[in-house]
Amino acid sequence: MVTPEFLSWGGVGSYVMQLSKNLPSDYEVHVLCLGGEDGSDKDVGNVHVHSLGTAKDTFMYNNQFQLSLWRSFRDLQEAHGFDLVHANHAQMADIMLKLLGEEVPSVTTVHSTIGSQRQGTKMSRLPLNQLERSERMTFFLLPFLRAAERMYMNRCSSLIFVSEFIRDWCVERFGVDCPSQVIHNGIDTEMFSSKDLGECGERFPALQGKENIVLFSGRMIALKGIVTAIQAQAMLDPALKAHFVFAGNGDTGQWELLARSAGLPPERCTFLGSVKYEDMPYLYPLASAFILPSYSESFPLTILEAMASGVPVVATQVGGVPEMITPGRDGLLVPPRDARALSDAISTVLSDPLFARQMCLSARTKVLEEFSAAVMAKRTAEVYTSTVEGWS
Repeated sequence: MVTPEFLSWGGVGSYVMQLSKNLPSDYEVHVLCLGGEDGSDKDVGNVHVHSLGTAKDTFMYNNQFQLSLWRSFRDLQEAHGFDLVHANHAQMADIMLKLLGEEVPSVTTVHSTIGSQRQGTKMSRLPLNQLERSERMTFFLLPFLRAAERMYMNRCSSLIFVSEFIRDWCVERFGVDCPSQVIHNGIDTEMFSSKDLGECGERFPALQGKENIVLFSGRMIALKGIVTAIQAQAMLDPALKAHFVFAGNGDTGQWELLARSAGLPPERCTFLGSVKYEDMPYLYPLASAFILPSYSESFPLTILEAMASGVPVVATQVGGVPEMITPGRDGLLVPPRDARALSDAISTVLSDPLFARQMCLSARTKVLEEFSAAVMAKRTAEVYTSTVEGWS
């Protein structure tokens, strides 16, 4: 499997981890990625990790990885005899291998596209100087990136789409016609489950004593709808004593300033910054509601994690999110960029514990039945088999 992010900053890294751990035991899994500060290899369980550099959440590190993979792949292939390469997009991690002609059959999971991401960023309506660096670089290089993405997609020989939404997007815009499957993301439902609240509080001492925590988890970038979240909190009835918590990688400085300018003091709004993946299962249970007010999403893992952890979800009705949530049954959906609707939905969850509890029970059942990592891995292994057989 190839991806810049593994045990690092984003949803693709979480996807690769969950998939690697849940593939059948007779699979030998190697992950080619960017590593930690020292860039050293470090196996995780039965997953062999090969670090091709150090990881930072910036636009240029994706490009660094593309070049490093091209330089290293043949030696790694000779050493380990890979039977198949599993790449991930919208990173185009293996674009150099596809350009020069693949020597090993490959499967590519499409998590999002450059176009759908740019659409979400544009919808934030933030000025260019307030966008995160990767969002600014995408803006400046958009014509080149779109051309590269079109070429990349049309050189894929086997595709997995994480949602019906992103499949339809790619068929409409790129005309892809290679063998493909929609396989929804899945998570570890034991890892993300109810936890002892005392232990959760010990891991997050800054949140001890906080009431009605409303949690956001994701990259701190414009397309995630952080502006809308802050506006929604300012509209909430103070009697609810809602305390917003933002957890995720990226610069929180401008968002903290925005919160203060909206009249939200630190005692009502906490920015945790980056949270380790292994600590996230202990953060969700502290929340009375989870929000994801994004302007663009394909099939976000954070929603599944919250649903499995027993936290009521309020999200925007964008992308593949409606494929995850039946409104009023296992979560609430609101229009994007509608702070009033988001505020009202949060108020409903916080004001009606019985309704919230019923949604939580339904949501966890849905994740167990439809969106577990075991189900995802089983279906993905079937794609591996058909791809290798088709290659030979």
